[in-house]
Amino acid sequence: MEEFEKTLSRQQAAIEAERCLYCYDAPCQVKCPAHVPVPEFIQSIRSGNLHGARTILQSAHPFIETCGRICPEEAFCQSVCTRSKIDAPLRIRELHRFVTDSTDPSDRMELPEPSLGKVAIVGGGPAGLACARELRVRGFSCDVFEARQVGGVPSQEVSTHRYPREVEDREVRFLTSSFVANVRSERVTDVKPLVGDYDAVFVATGLPSESDLNVEGIGLVGVYHARDLLRKMKSGTISGAGNRVGIIGGGNVAIEVASMLREEDPTRDVTVVYRRGIKELKAFKKEIEEATTLGVTYQFLAIPDKVVGNDHVEGLEVTQAHLCGEDESGRCRFEPLPGSSFIIPLDTVVVAIGQRIDEDVFPGLVRSASGFISAAENMQTSMPGVYAGGDAVHGAQTVVEAVRDGKKAAEQIAAFVAGGK
Repeated sequence: MEEFEKTLSRQQAAIEAERCLYCYDAPCQVKCPAHVPVPEFIQSIRSGNLHGARTILQSAHPFIETCGRICPEEAFCQSVCTRSKIDAPLRIRELHRFVTDSTDPSDRMELPEPSLGKVAIVGGGPAGLACARELRVRGFSCDVFEARQVGGVPSQEVSTHRYPREVEDREVRFLTSSFVANVRSERVTDVKPLVGDYDAVFVATGLPSESDLNVEGIGLVGVYHARDLLRKMKSGTISGAGNRVGIIGGGNVAIEVASMLREEDPTRDVTVVYRRGIKELKAFKKEIEEATTLGVTYQFLAIPDKVVGNDHVEGLEVTQAHLCGEDESGRCRFEPLPGSSFIIPLDTVVVAIGQRIDEDVFPGLVRSASGFISAAENMQTSMPGVYAGGDAVHGAQTVVEAVRDGKKAAEQIAAFVAGGK
């Protein structure tokens, strides 16, 4: 499947690298959650040392192949690029991708003997693998417990239009073969047994379950959860969705599943149903633009009231909304307009309103009011020696934010084990 975005040519990359001002305080580097040394890798591009550029990237960030394609640069590095005060921000993510597409992962890394201790990592996504890499570089041995596919959300749920399988396989294979002692294909629901077998435990399971929509008719045939569909389609299985699909939600998952359903069948009508307006969509700008290019349409200011049908979905009843004021988070509040209900004819409804961590897992770990695992500033949970990070602690995050948590957890775990000895 052809990618939306093309890699910069060598000439384009050279011209773009020449635009960098090499700021002393590098606001782009500060804004990056993984603190990638942006001016340094761009300087290596400028001098023609692409392998040096890759080494710089790899030293800061294990998921450079992934983030070179799907990192929301408009929210991080490029949003503070000093060059934007002159003309336009540097295309930092695209330069990043140029490096990874032009070079191969380094297989000449010298790693110390894994003699400092054993760590169990529960979850094989970006946070877990980032933690494993940092710990292995420090001299620890890590076992990763992953019930699904190693690689997490990018590997399981991101369209091959944006994240080709060969890129995913190359990156995950390099990380697991270089930095992980064992990958155990099992679901961990209680960390207590691991505490006795390992020097420390890092919980980075993400948010495996989805939030349910509490409206009438949600149990009809033809109602799906978004991430179930994403995993099915990413694995190469036909989704089973019909010809007129409504996606309830306005985040990245909603936009991703809408795009993949259009990719699967370009004749299919796919509409994102959202209770606020276009400015309030939480999905990243680039993903919205790509979905729109694929033919996804939108029904804004529509509050879902009921899934209509007898045995099978026949439509979605919604009430028109209007925006008024702001809530505690600063987002626009919405209120229904009396007497404005109407039905959108559909044969498939997809719920994409958020993710959650299962309630019946990890007994003994204190949870927040939102149901996430509670962790202190040093990422330690309520159980000594057990650390947690990523989506399981903060809610849905980007890959680079998960990497930040994995790196920080490794630092804290190394200090904990050293203190224990």
